[in-house]
Amino acid sequence: MLWDCTVCNTKGLLGSTHRHCPMCGAAQDPTKRYFPKPGQEIEAKGHQFVGTDWRCTYCSSPNSAAAAHCINCGAGQDGSKPVAIVSDVAPSEPSPTLPMRRPSRIWPWLLGGITLALIGFATLFFSTKETTVKVVQRGWEREIQIERLMDVTDSAWCDSLPSGAYAVTHSREQRSTRKVEAGQDCHEQRVDKGDGTFAKKQECVPRYREEPVYDDRCHFRINRWQTARRVSAGAQLSATPIWPSIGTLQAGLNSLGAEREGARRERYTLNLADGDKTWSCDVSEAVWARLTEGAVVPMKVRLTGGAACDSLR
Repeated sequence: MLWDCTVCNTKGLLGSTHRHCPMCGAAQDPTKRYFPKPGQEIEAKGHQFVGTDWRCTYCSSPNSAAAAHCINCGAGQDGSKPVAIVSDVAPSEPSPTLPMRRPSRIWPWLLGGITLALIGFATLFFSTKETTVKVVQRGWEREIQIERLMDVTDSAWCDSLPSGAYAVTHSREQRSTRKVEAGQDCHEQRVDKGDGTFAKKQECVPRYREEPVYDDRCHFRINRWQTARRVSAGAQLSATPIWPSIGTLQAGLNSLGAEREGARRERYTLNLADGDKTWSCDVSEAVWARLTEGAVVPMKVRLTGGAACDSLR
């Protein structure tokens, strides 16, 4: 390790040999030790490591772990602590000092304007006012899906092959990836031994690569219920909501081509007006049944002009 004398500015002194500055006699400051640049290391020949130096409580001089008394002032080891260990970190270049600029006065105004604009937008979008509207038209629609048992083509990983699959074929396909160790990345690390010397050691971390993982993919045919058609009814058919007639379904419980009733969907719409302003709202069946054509009811309207349909009761 090296150190620089802060008294006479002598640089590059040896940490283990020069316990005092050979130029002015000042005691070594162990906190000033640093690693030499690569290629400028000096081997400590014949040096025997006996432990981390201890720092004198009275004069702060570093002393060998084997010394019972300070070589600078003669004080004992009582109350002393080991010297701090230096990390092998390359010194960073000092950042150039830039001239101070006065903060621009436009930024507070700009940020304030943006904040006010966001608040105003949120107010317009979420704030509402109550008005009265007239129900000018009502509409409804009901739909029933008709499912048919069909022969469909599908694929799955063979360990998840569904029951009922037939005409099964196999292929080898990539299912995922896994990490495989592909060597190591090593670098030399210098370790401060705390007695003015350092040692070199090799530190390695594993390096990985992605490797594809293949598995058996099954391609098959299977009989499944699929939506084949839809039957619907609307306000043009009846003023009162009714479910459409699905007619005669193809018989056969589990045979191809058999049909069955599937999911149902319903929608109830109110067209509303307030003077020359109009809105269309989807509501529940109960609200739709209660609000007949010509009824005048309260409703909340957003400041942006949109209707708050959920305010209709």
